[in-house]
Amino acid sequence: MPAIWKRLFGVAVSLALLALFVSCPNDAPPSQEPSAAQAQGDRTTNSAVQEQSAAAGEQGESQVETAESEDAQQAVAVAGDEAEQQSVAELVQFDPDEPLPFDPDVTVGTLSNGMTYYIRENSEPQGRAHFSLAVRAGSVLEEEQQRGLAHFLEHMAFNGTERFAKQAIVEYLESIGSDFGAHLNAYTGLDETVYFLEVPTDDAEILETTFQILSDWAFAISLEPEEVDLERGVVIEERRLFQGFDSRFTSNLYPLLFGSSQYAERDPIGLVEVIETAPAEELRAFYDRWYRPNLMALIVVGDFEPDLIESKIKQHFAPPPEGEATQDRAAVAEPVERPMFPVPDNEEPQVDVFTDAEAPVTQLVIVRKLAPERGRDVAAMQSGLTSRLAFDMLNARLFERGQQADPPFLGSFAGYSNFVLTLDVEQFAIATTQEGVERGFTALLEEMQRAAQHGFTASELERAKINLLSEAERQYTNRDQIDSSAIAGWYRSHFLSGAPATGIEAQWQLYQSLLPQIPLDDVNDIAQSWTEARNSALLVLGPEGIDASGGEELELVLASQLAGASAMVVDPYEDEASDEPLIASIPTPGSIVSEVRIDAIDAVQWTLSNGITVVAKQTDFKDDEVQFTAFSPGGTSLVADSDYVSAQYAGDLVNGSGVGEHDSVALDKLLTGTRVDVFPYIDSLFEGLRGNASPKDLEVMFQLIHLYVTEPRLDPDFYATYEERLRSSAELRPTQPDAVLFDRVNSLLTQGHLRGRPFSLELVAELNMERAEAAYAERFADLGDARFVFVGAFDWDELRTLTETYIASLPSTGRTEEWVDHNIDPPAGVIDESVHSGIEHRSNTAWVFRGEGVWSRDAALAVEVAGEMLGTRLRERIREALGATYSIFVSGSLGSIPDSEYQTVIVFGSDPDRVEELLAEIEVEIDWLRTGGEQSYLDTVKEQLRVAHDEQLRENSFWLNEIETILIRGESFELITNYLDRVDALTLDQVVEAARLILPMDRFVRVVLYPEESQ
Repeated sequence: MPAIWKRLFGVAVSLALLALFVSCPNDAPPSQEPSAAQAQGDRTTNSAVQEQSAAAGEQGESQVETAESEDAQQAVAVAGDEAEQQSVAELVQFDPDEPLPFDPDVTVGTLSNGMTYYIRENSEPQGRAHFSLAVRAGSVLEEEQQRGLAHFLEHMAFNGTERFAKQAIVEYLESIGSDFGAHLNAYTGLDETVYFLEVPTDDAEILETTFQILSDWAFAISLEPEEVDLERGVVIEERRLFQGFDSRFTSNLYPLLFGSSQYAERDPIGLVEVIETAPAEELRAFYDRWYRPNLMALIVVGDFEPDLIESKIKQHFAPPPEGEATQDRAAVAEPVERPMFPVPDNEEPQVDVFTDAEAPVTQLVIVRKLAPERGRDVAAMQSGLTSRLAFDMLNARLFERGQQADPPFLGSFAGYSNFVLTLDVEQFAIATTQEGVERGFTALLEEMQRAAQHGFTASELERAKINLLSEAERQYTNRDQIDSSAIAGWYRSHFLSGAPATGIEAQWQLYQSLLPQIPLDDVNDIAQSWTEARNSALLVLGPEGIDASGGEELELVLASQLAGASAMVVDPYEDEASDEPLIASIPTPGSIVSEVRIDAIDAVQWTLSNGITVVAKQTDFKDDEVQFTAFSPGGTSLVADSDYVSAQYAGDLVNGSGVGEHDSVALDKLLTGTRVDVFPYIDSLFEGLRGNASPKDLEVMFQLIHLYVTEPRLDPDFYATYEERLRSSAELRPTQPDAVLFDRVNSLLTQGHLRGRPFSLELVAELNMERAEAAYAERFADLGDARFVFVGAFDWDELRTLTETYIASLPSTGRTEEWVDHNIDPPAGVIDESVHSGIEHRSNTAWVFRGEGVWSRDAALAVEVAGEMLGTRLRERIREALGATYSIFVSGSLGSIPDSEYQTVIVFGSDPDRVEELLAEIEVEIDWLRTGGEQSYLDTVKEQLRVAHDEQLRENSFWLNEIETILIRGESFELITNYLDRVDALTLDQVVEAARLILPMDRFVRVVLYPEESQ
């Protein structure tokens, strides 16, 4: 599926990603200095401030999404050439009743007190280990007077244990380079609570301290009444941050899906009255009852000696030998049975229309409730693969339907997911315009009935099988390079929900053996089950204006449509696939006219006969990955103001239209089995392409590059659909409180400049297909001044041949361009405003300092570090000491193009009644940094940067961005490799000097969002 669809259409409330989890807050991970991460950031220094409310309040959610996706278990895969794969499949046969094998690479055991442990040696990232403490206790286990305390308890684990007072855990882990968020986090779900740690493994003292922390979390959280009272405010602010459309929809959804089950009334965030008043003794009661060894597992994956880790687990988590006196909860806690909470059936479909003044999209979802599939035999895996194939084929049909002229919906999704321990769900979702709900629902029902009545075709099934194997291939090929945190997720899922943990090698053998055996009839049986009325629900969400045509009640109309679905007359699907090659004729190759070795980064630079420069670096970080980027100066900066909006969207429009002779549907089918993505773009200062591919599909990637430059297409049907999506989004944007806030901030920062306007209906009205097509053609007409960068596991001879064939043949007439600075300058002086939007009693504050600076790498590093130090200080004061926010985001940056300009962003959510108080507190901490700061904070940030840098050195994306940035700035490649020298040399005086530059109290834009009620 083209990336533009994935990017534009996100199901606003995907049921698998609802607020079933509440994360422990954390700050944004420290970014690499601008040379590492700001090739893009530098280009758009004057572009709109990103909506950092997400960064301020949803940083923990990145861990949540990881945790949730783990229920799907690891993707698996394919490796070796075709003959080798077939030989493996022939050698390994599986009986359906045979239990699935357990991963032979993991050591799993149970201590005498009932606690489970998993140990797996893994070398990525090198010299580090990922620890997870998983507890089979979530909010569903709370008593009525405890609603919210499972999550509150998770917070308290970071606020004092037997061996670590107050914030000592966070302070210690940050001092050794671990980042609160990336390396230290937790989440609470309906069914479980999970804590995460990642630490270096080359220091025995650090390893010992890590086990002490984990043991204390399991058995010795202090729950001091004073600390409990301090943390109440943080939990309340976390709850406040997520109040809005999502929370209101969740409150409506839970009873619909869960019925009378206890799940319906156990949202992890809990009740305000409980959070505000529950005594420490009630937290202790939940802790003592449910944090039992038999309900806990420790998962340790990393670069270490497994025997050492196993001995440490037994030392810190097993009860002492018989006869030794101890009060350790590991010894005295009796096992407890964990109850299950079934979800009742519903015989007839339930229909619910949820309208809300702040709904971000109009969406319709059919949900089918299913008994969980927790089988651990071969038959269960084959059943899961059969379902996956059916959904993949349905999604392909829905995508094709959405590509037609005047499509009935703006986007679609169908899939199966785990929901809670006693419920899995199938979901079929579409996004529509406000007026298009009935029409979109009819189309969705038609496609479901088409599959149920006529089944799928053999050719569709064949493509789905090929794609599933190809998707799995990457992880098998990269099986020795998978991050430890991902592997730990497999074993957490095994412990918490019973998901299989076969190991990648065995799972690939299973895929090879089972997929060919899945007949079309079995897949069609899955499709027929989708139309069953029992245990189904129809959910519609959207703005308050949505309604049925003719004035009838929408709920009744949709219920009638659903009831009559089986009587629909639909034709069988006709699978049309082109046999035309991707590229009609291979271009006449150019040549490499010069080659220079770049010893500093172990790379090669080629100059091509058409003037294009190529830098290539071969790596062994991922055996199945090659990444590339290409850029040519100009971008929208060289486009007339009247064409600016059209040029902005031209890359997306071309990307979504197919390429060459192939429309998007034909291209999707043509690329079956390949793992390749190529995206053309036009940004403010450059035009170019980005993408990635498996080494085996490298030529396909090069062909797509050539086609997007020489044979782009802009499909009028896709344009119309794309424009409608933009318009639908723009219509609802003024109802989104945080969008109102950041749109105002950006308008002020750009002083109303035509090229700095926020997204709106007026902006969409300026989009023109012909002008977009013309802008794209003009920007890509001559790439003689372009530079390409390739990083990954390529073969040198193949890369050379493909470069000469497809890159050296790109059009070039010697045109050399430079981007133009349109002087989108920030205002001088202080602008301090407020905006009013939203139903909930919550505020969000955006405070932006922006102005001229003098760029250098040392100065940019000092600015970044100043931002990190201030962020830590504000977290300690505003969150920990005052309990006044869930999370506070701080970022400092210094860019070099289009001009040298600094930007510091501070964003936080809070009680509207405390905004002025908190602004005064922030000013105090700004003054602390401007007048000297403290060396200990600098030391901590430096260590975090070192750790992050060590990890980034093993990432293709890091090298791609670094090389691109060096080429943009015309710098020496040696600057990539001496980053740590600059970190080591950075002094507190330099940071303080940077703080004085980037935090001027006489020049900033500050806007506070207040609720509508406060006007």
